[in-house]
Formats: sequence, structure tokens, C-alpha cells
Amino acid sequence: MTEKRCAARIAADLQEILARGLDLSAETVRFIDSTFAHPSAAELSALLTDDAVPERDSLLELLFSPDEALQIELEGRLDLQPPGALSAEEVIARLTAGAPAVRFRFPDGRGVLQVAMTAPLARRLVLGLGIERRLPACVAEAVAEHESAGWARRVRVMIRSARFEFTPASQEFLCALIAKLNPTGDGEHACLAFALELLAEFGGSSDLYAALAARKKWLARALLHGQRLREQLARSNVETLLSQGQRLTWVDEAAALRQMGWIDRVCVAVFGHDVPVDRDGWREAVDVDGLPDIADLVRRLT
Repeated sequence: MTEKRCAARIAADLQEILARGLDLSAETVRFIDSTFAHPSAAELSALLTDDAVPERDSLLELLFSPDEALQIELEGRLDLQPPGALSAEEVIARLTAGAPAVRFRFPDGRGVLQVAMTAPLARRLVLGLGIERRLPACVAEAVAEHESAGWARRVRVMIRSARFEFTPASQEFLCALIAKLNPTGDGEHACLAFALELLAEFGGSSDLYAALAARKKWLARALLHGQRLREQLARSNVETLLSQGQRLTWVDEAAALRQMGWIDRVCVAVFGHDVPVDRDGWREAVDVDGLPDIADLVRRLT
């Protein structure tokens, strides 16, 4: 019975939020304009009713992927539910049965787009909210100790949405990091987002300092690779280097330096010291071999 009551409460909260309408994010508007040539709300509504439009499903998925504003508003209500009492399937069923069309507002005065809430769209929305993912007590307590309620809710949303398992090592890491984050500091959320991404990438590693040190070493080598490439381009043109069999992989040096700074920020907060840079030991180019490695390099430095 508790599960049904909790599901009914969260479904009602979601219906209340959706009934007010949602603002289209800048990312969604860019997708709409680049894909459908800057349509009006009425034109876009017609396109969404046409099953033959190939980009229709992609847009619907984007529309019903919950944005951070919706997640933050709902987070305070999720926090009040008893552990293990929420069923995503129950919320999906109730939301599908009782939700009217969802209104999406264009930010530039193009009107309001109305989209019917179908069962698949309700499922995408609810599963995207991660309502069944419960923060461990120690992590929730570390977040709650910050005075800013809005800041704390955003941090909870970030952790709830992150793609890693809560292991003893990751819980200890998060508690130590969150305790040192400054709600009024510049770039604190970006630093936390980077740390959460690395936790997902490191998997169940128990030696997170070693994993962070390895990442900083990789970034330092990427910087060196970029510097050497610039020097070579100053002496030769692109065609000459390609004819010599060299792989010309562009490195975003600003992104690499920013990520190295985040690693040191995280390591000082959690482990009490940063990762030293032994430049002599790292003076070798990044090993870039084939398209998968190039794609990995670009992904890490964006």
C-alpha cells in the first residue's frame, strides 16, 4: 500500500508540473531548428503527427528527456519518500492514465507545442528521472549539510542521474568531495560533474587516486602531443605531414588544462594532495592508433 501511495503522490506532482507547461531547452531548440528548418509551433505539431518523418522519434525522445529544472523541482519531493517505496512502473501507469497533452513553450515567441503523453513517452520521462535510485545515507547526509537547499537539490539530481554504482569506495569518495565543495564557488558544479563522469568510467575501481593520476598523466601527454603538432605545423604544411604518415589529431588544450585542474581540485579535497606532474617521465606523444582512439581523444577533451 505504501508503494501505491508514494507512486500516486509522485505521479500527481509530475502531472502538476507538466500541467504548467515546460520551456524548451536551448539544446532542444537547436535540434528543432537544424532538423526542421526553424518551424513554427503549428508546423512542428503537424510534423510530429506524421509517422513518415524520420526525425520524429528522435525529437519526441528529446522532448521527454527530463531537463535539470524539472528534476530539481521534483527532487525535494522524492527525498521525502521512504526508502524502497517508489515503483517507477506504478508511476508510469498513473502518469499515462491521467496526464493530458504536455505543452512545450518556445523561448522566442513561436508559440506552444502540445504533445500527447503516450505510455512510451511517460516511460522515457519517468525512467529518465531515476526515481528508484536512492542515494546512500552517508552521501545524502553529506549533501544535506550544505546550507543552500537549492544547491543541495541540484547536487542530489546530479548524483541521482550519474551512471555509476554506489560502492564503498565511491561513497567514501563522494562524501569527502561534497564536504569540500563550496556552493558559492565558480565552477563547483562543473567540477562535480567531471568527477561523477570519471566515477562512471572507472567502474568499481577501489583505488580512485591511481585512476585519477592515470587520467592526469594521459591529459599531460595529450597536451604535449598538441604542442608538438603545432611545432610541426609551423615548419611544414598539413599535406607534407600526412604524406609522412602522421596522424593529425587536434587537442583542445584549454579543455585538457581545465580537466587537469579539476583532477587536482578533486584530489586535494578527497586525498589531501594533488597529482604531481613528472614532465620528464611523460615526454612522449599520445598513442593514437586508428579511429576509435581518435574518437576517444575528442570525447575526453570536449
